[in-house]
Amino acid sequence: MASTEFQQPPPAQQHDDIQDWTSRLKSAAAQPATITGPHKGTQKWQAAFFGCFNPIDTCFITCCCPCVTFGKTHHRLRKDPNLNGYSPINASCIGWWASSYFCLSWAPQILQRRDIQERNNLEGEFVTDCLKVWCCACCDLIQQEKEAEYQALHGNGHNNMENKQPELKNDMELPTGNITPAAA
Repeated sequence: MASTEFQQPPPAQQHDDIQDWTSRLKSAAAQPATITGPHKGTQKWQAAFFGCFNPIDTCFITCCCPCVTFGKTHHRLRKDPNLNGYSPINASCIGWWASSYFCLSWAPQILQRRDIQERNNLEGEFVTDCLKVWCCACCDLIQQEKEAEYQALHGNGHNNMENKQPELKNDMELPTGNITPAAA
C-alpha cells in the first residue's frame, strides 16, 4: 500500500502571498484613490455577475468555502494562470477566511476585483463594486474566478505572457493531384 503524504507548498511561496497582500493593503491605505478613484475601463466583463450557477462545481465550492475560490483566483492572477503549483488552502485563502472572521473579507475582495479590472481594462466603479461584494459576495467571487480564467485562456491580462499555451502546429498536408473517393 502506497502511503499518501500531504504536501504543503514551499514556505517561500506562502511568504510571497503574505508579502504581496501586506504591500497591497498598505498601498491602498496610503493612497485610497487607487481603489476608490475612477477607473476608465472600456471592456465589459465576459462573466456575468448573476451567472454564478454555472459551472455548478465552482458555485458549490464558493458557497461552501468561499476562501478557496478567492485563493484560486489570486493564484491564477499573481502566480500561474494555468494553476500550476496551486493548493486550495493557501495564504490568500487563509487571509480571506481570517478577515471574514472580523467581517472584513470585503476589503481583499474589492482589491482583487480592482486588480482584475486594471489588468484587463474592464469597466467598474468603486460604489458598484462594493455593492456587489456586500450584497452577494459569492456571486462576486465566482465572477472574478470565471473572468480570470477566461482572460487566462484568451491570453489577455498582464499575467499571461509567459504562461500562454503553445499554439498547435498542423503538420498534416492535403494530398496533391487527383483524388478519387473509395468505393463503398
